[in-house]
Amino acid sequence: MCGIFFHAFRDTPAPAETYTRALSRQHERGPDHQAVETHAGFVVGHTRLSIIDVSSAGDQPFWDSSRRYALTYNGELYNHVELRGELERGGATFATRSDTEVLLEALIRWGVEAALPRLRGMFAFVLHDTATGETIAARDHFGQKPLYWSNGPRGLVVASDPLAVADVLGARQPDLASYALYLATTGETGTRGMHHPDRSFFAGVAMLPAGHLLRRKNGATTVSRYFGPWNLFDPARHEALGRASAGDLLDELLALLDQSVRRHLVADVPLGVLLSGGIDSSLLFWLAQARDGGLQTFTKLSPGIETIPLDVVPKLLQKRSATAHLITQDKADFVAELEAFVGYSRAPSRWNSGPSMLSLCRSARRNGVIALIGGDCADEVFGGYIHYRDYFARNPALEHLGDLVGATPGPAVESYLAGQRKIRREILDRLAPITDVAERQAQATLIHDQTTFLQTCVLPHSDAYSMMASVELRTPMLDLDLVGFAANLPMRWKAAEHANGEYGKRLMRALAEREIGGFTNVKKEGTRNYAMAMAEPSFWRPELFEAAALVGAGAPTSKKDLLRRINLEMFHNAFFAAERRPIGELMTGEGRAAFRVEGGGEAKAAAE
Repeated sequence: MCGIFFHAFRDTPAPAETYTRALSRQHERGPDHQAVETHAGFVVGHTRLSIIDVSSAGDQPFWDSSRRYALTYNGELYNHVELRGELERGGATFATRSDTEVLLEALIRWGVEAALPRLRGMFAFVLHDTATGETIAARDHFGQKPLYWSNGPRGLVVASDPLAVADVLGARQPDLASYALYLATTGETGTRGMHHPDRSFFAGVAMLPAGHLLRRKNGATTVSRYFGPWNLFDPARHEALGRASAGDLLDELLALLDQSVRRHLVADVPLGVLLSGGIDSSLLFWLAQARDGGLQTFTKLSPGIETIPLDVVPKLLQKRSATAHLITQDKADFVAELEAFVGYSRAPSRWNSGPSMLSLCRSARRNGVIALIGGDCADEVFGGYIHYRDYFARNPALEHLGDLVGATPGPAVESYLAGQRKIRREILDRLAPITDVAERQAQATLIHDQTTFLQTCVLPHSDAYSMMASVELRTPMLDLDLVGFAANLPMRWKAAEHANGEYGKRLMRALAEREIGGFTNVKKEGTRNYAMAMAEPSFWRPELFEAAALVGAGAPTSKKDLLRRINLEMFHNAFFAAERRPIGELMTGEGRAAFRVEGGGEAKAAAE
């Protein structure tokens, strides 16, 4: 993985130290090489984490042989070997083994719109044409890699980090609409807060949504969608899968998972597996270890709140051995670790497992593993969340946004809700051939969760904790061929009960049972981190929180509501508070003692 930077300035570039600082914000994303170049009308920079062709030949910014096109790219093309062969047959020649050069040649020879559907991987890039002055930026289909941007008096600025964009803008203000949406999370599903698909928490710094293109030519900038997950729905395939036998479906799922794992094992550095013991990571490990017996595994142990790792992982390793690393979490460190993670993420935590997952990635890095395979996203793709059971049983309206996408209505979140209603209509239009109303509603909910929840919550979160450790995290569950299969799979094979009574990912459960053993088919555990233990009301002094007050939020109504406020306050305190407070000042003595946080907050607050 890498960090990208681009600035098309209007008159003169910013001072050199501004670009140095902006690039340094992304050092962990690319510790192997950093470079920034200033040219007529634009500045382009890059920080590199070397994964494919680790030689200096793959360093960026990258230029074509004519020096007309400049590319700065963050990502991984898992089918770059196949694309290279196709391009060579069309007359292209290559000077490196890097996927970067393959991407550049594909964009130039095929055109951006024609190339994007052929890419299998994760990416965010900026392509600049020095002959026409046109700049094109794009983000991958599901938003696995971030891309922040701004277009204003200082020109177009694009980067992997919102703070790098803010550095060039020369000002830093909070985006209060993002604050309000974060606290407007509807329901109590999970320990998370809502994020905008197209804004950051820094005013004036936008996020390019997943599956979108940005074009700037002759001073005009446009943003357009090139992909939505609903594009994968095919009425004929949906009907065919509905008629297929269980055995045939299991065989097809196994072949698609194996193909995805094969693609995601392409690397010139050591790889490992994040192995939680759940259905998803167990299947990925099982298939990956069969192809590469030298993989290492990394498993989180959180005493007192989870049992699956020690119940399942040892049995799995007995059947297919690997070098295993078990990393035990210390609850007392959670507050300090979360505060550091929020600061690195440049946002309040989307999903509060960041500190524990970061510890696994750091262990991988210490053990020489630079790229990891993880089981994220199967819950959205194959209907694994336990809350789907009660939600679908209520027979919600077709247009209902669902627990993971909806927000508590209010003026500050209306633009977000309007955008989500528009997406819902597009999804429902695509699914119109499904005549069963309950089936159509459920399919629409999963696709909508893939469209918005994945790109605003799950994927940015995993990108942050892996990049903080300078480790690439790969997501085989988002292989386009695999997701296309799932998008057309009848709901009775996804958000439904398995024969043993466990709910969710029914076909995935059946496959794990068939291929590995029944011991994998256990009840899904909920929040497996110490966030809820931290959010004890007696540990905090929310009356001192500045961020919630800025958007008129009242007193916390639940532990999960308090948890969101703690996250938001950590973020606001790090970047916008007039005087940054030690976190201990916001905690009570009881809270500081429970989490080994230094402070003295009550005495200072009383004096003030």
